[in-house]
Amino acid sequence: MSFLLAGLIVAGTSGAVAVGRWLSRRREDRSEPKPVVAGDGEDANKDGEGPASGAADEAKKSSKRTPKRKVEGPSTHLEGFPCQLGDVIMRITGEEAWLAGGVVLSEDTPIAALFVAPDAGHDCAIYVRPRPRESVFWMQPLDPGAVLVGGEPPSSVEHGGIRFDRVRRLPLRPKRIGVGAPDVGDSVILAEYASAGSERLLVMRSTTGSSFAYRGEELEISTYEVIASGRATLGDD
Repeated sequence: MSFLLAGLIVAGTSGAVAVGRWLSRRREDRSEPKPVVAGDGEDANKDGEGPASGAADEAKKSSKRTPKRKVEGPSTHLEGFPCQLGDVIMRITGEEAWLAGGVVLSEDTPIAALFVAPDAGHDCAIYVRPRPRESVFWMQPLDPGAVLVGGEPPSSVEHGGIRFDRVRRLPLRPKRIGVGAPDVGDSVILAEYASAGSERLLVMRSTTGSSFAYRGEELEISTYEVIASGRATLGDD
């Protein structure tokens, strides 16, 4: 017992009353939490909330402001193809094409892909087929009315003074990947055309009635390089 309590007890009845009041005040101080006053100390903000609550609100706002990048999944990988979505094709002439999106053309499995490259300085498309074919078609969009008279891709086409003969015609199922790919519907007729030189022509006729045409040249493996993307940028549409 402290000397203060001893003195109060010795003082008699008045001392006992004082002790009772003193003990009562200590119990009240322990049972009632101290209110938090706005602006009182570093732990309070102007709304009367602690720093943990403010940090949580700021984290929520930050997560909303930061867009989530969709990682490319296995469905966009083209087994056996010389390039993939997100790769960069670089010609020995110095031109580059980033494959931002495309249309995968399939029978039972993918047999061709038409990639679009919006950062090539102009509209550009890269047409590829699986290995052992290593060459790619570096192409530009063409007005389909310049090569299509009716709905069916013809057996031969003359464009710009060059004759193109059809070397392949296939009904295929398209699947759009990445961004910027043309909407060609649920099925297409694909026709490939070749000239006597390296000039190539490509025609796609959709069952929706839309037509797409591209003209360019075939690049052999020694005339271009593929810079792999790391497979981490774009997802399926």
